[in-house]
Amino acid sequence: MRKGIAIVAVATAVCFLLSGCASSSGRKAEYQRAVTLPPLEVPPDLTAPDLQGDMELPQSYSAHVAQGGDKSGVQVLPQQANVRVLRDHDMRWLQVNAEPEQLWARLREFWQKQGLEIKIDEPRLGLMETQWAENKADVPGDWITNMVSKLFKSAYSAPTRDKFRTRVERGATPGTTEIFVTHYGLEEIQRGQNVESYDTIWQSRPADPELVAEMLNRMMVYFGVPQAEAETQLAAAPVAAEPRARLDGAALQINESFPRAWRRVGIALDRLGLVVEDRDRSAGLYYIRPVDQVADAGKKGFFSSLFSGKEEDRPAEPPARILLQGNGETTRVTVQDKSGVLATTPQAVKILQQLESELR
Repeated sequence: MRKGIAIVAVATAVCFLLSGCASSSGRKAEYQRAVTLPPLEVPPDLTAPDLQGDMELPQSYSAHVAQGGDKSGVQVLPQQANVRVLRDHDMRWLQVNAEPEQLWARLREFWQKQGLEIKIDEPRLGLMETQWAENKADVPGDWITNMVSKLFKSAYSAPTRDKFRTRVERGATPGTTEIFVTHYGLEEIQRGQNVESYDTIWQSRPADPELVAEMLNRMMVYFGVPQAEAETQLAAAPVAAEPRARLDGAALQINESFPRAWRRVGIALDRLGLVVEDRDRSAGLYYIRPVDQVADAGKKGFFSSLFSGKEEDRPAEPPARILLQGNGETTRVTVQDKSGVLATTPQAVKILQQLESELR
């Protein structure tokens, strides 16, 4: 009798999990979902708050305000946001017809709906970064392994971790906002030749442009763009252009005006994994520091294993400065030390070389 009950229970679980596997097939990114709370129960003598459409992004924020907002509280179809894809070489980002202040809460909500927690939330700097997360789409094995991993979440773990950084800039066109997404990845690898030792460590892996495209696609749909249109815009071929950055001694010369160079250097710093501690656009300064992505994820890597003690007990390195000086249609980029003196160290030269590679 007990055996029959057990067989029925297992069969039921298998059917349930198989249906879950079928519904999530083909997903590039599948992170742990946050728990959704039930609707708020309001006492009979109070009026329920109208939450419909509060976070809908109108085509024109100024027009929305001029019209007094949405009075109906009912939207049969959400109003489509005016969002389009901009590109520069292999880089793609979004331009939205809305102010950054209007979009910030929406972006925070977007990442949370992807199952990703927010670690850095700095509206003053226009930076938002998620916690490291396991991508369930990368769990290895056949359908049985995937089924068991759904039933026992700790049984199998993906050998990769992801996090995303969002940079928000005021657009060149007044009343617009440009949104950039950067991906960071880690992978777990075998330390030695003995595959049975289970001695593994974590190391950084290259940014995944497909994951960035996936998140930009989801973000466009979240802002009201139809799925087909979002895919069409993102699939357009990159625009070829002449190299616009070259090293000139201890400086990097960019053949672009200061406003455009400022945005592109900020994105390049993100893609290089440098943390922007602060920035002063009027002075043309980015205050940066490097970060060990493996240690940031709380993992054991090649270099983190060489140190002992807590990270907060180690002496902090002062952030370096990246100085941009505009001169018409060109911009000069240099690296400074904490005192504002031109830096010519190997580390400074390496930063300029990496920036040159990103800004070509």
